[in-house]
Amino acid sequence: MLSYRHFFQAPERGTLFQAMVDKLRMRLALTNRPNSAAVMKRASERCAECDREDSCVSWMATNAEPDEAPYFCKNHDLFERLKHDIEAERRLTPVDA
Repeated sequence: MLSYRHFFQAPERGTLFQAMVDKLRMRLALTNRPNSAAVMKRASERCAECDREDSCVSWMATNAEPDEAPYFCKNHDLFERLKHDIEAERRLTPVDA
């Protein structure tokens, strides 16, 4: 059964993905990736299709500096892959003495 939400997007949903990127401190890493605009567009669309926006807003409000996205996040795997890439890059980048 379709509801009105399938036809009209809640305005806050377009900003939840951006807020999550900032909450996880991944904006720079994400925007520096190849095809970042396309990746972010798809991730934002997944976020907009989610029916857990209240849970998401509540989770962001109660987690000051989280290590990972909540389990229910439709972009959890994307954020985990990105976190893995960031950690791998740190290990490969020489530290100036």
